[in-house]
Amino acid sequence: MKLTFSHLIFAVAISIYGTIVAAQPAGTPMQVMVATPEQLAVTQSASKTVGVSQVKGQSAEMLYGDSSRPGLYTVLLRLAPHKRIMPLSHPDSRFVTVLSGTFYIGFGDTYEESKLKALSAGGIYTEPAHVNHFGETRGEPALVAITGYGPSGTLYAKPSDSKNAHK
Repeated sequence: MKLTFSHLIFAVAISIYGTIVAAQPAGTPMQVMVATPEQLAVTQSASKTVGVSQVKGQSAEMLYGDSSRPGLYTVLLRLAPHKRIMPLSHPDSRFVTVLSGTFYIGFGDTYEESKLKALSAGGIYTEPAHVNHFGETRGEPALVAITGYGPSGTLYAKPSDSKNAHK
């Protein structure tokens, strides 16, 4: 295979940036980004990211926009193995894509393991506004991309679950 100048530039760009995640503020022109799930650095605690569950062992990176403000946003969410998200909802409708690992998702006001559906990389689901959903990871971490139109937020079906989320 012949290496063209454009391939060389792309390879240099990838090697310079290594892992790729740079938040792009809403209202600015979207920049070109090409990355595999392995190249996405998701290392910040999710505790300050609006619109995601606050489970200990979860990290998040805002990829585009700001979920706390009106407008389009995408956030990358990484969950460590053996993490459970209790039933919760969001004020905005969202579209979720599993990028790596397996994420188990279910819908309802109470956590019911029998309602969980396993979604591996490439799996998708929606989170309609104000619809309670829950999920978990099992023996492996999962990386998901969540896209919505903010402002977002998180409301647990059972308020005490929000206090226990970091345990």
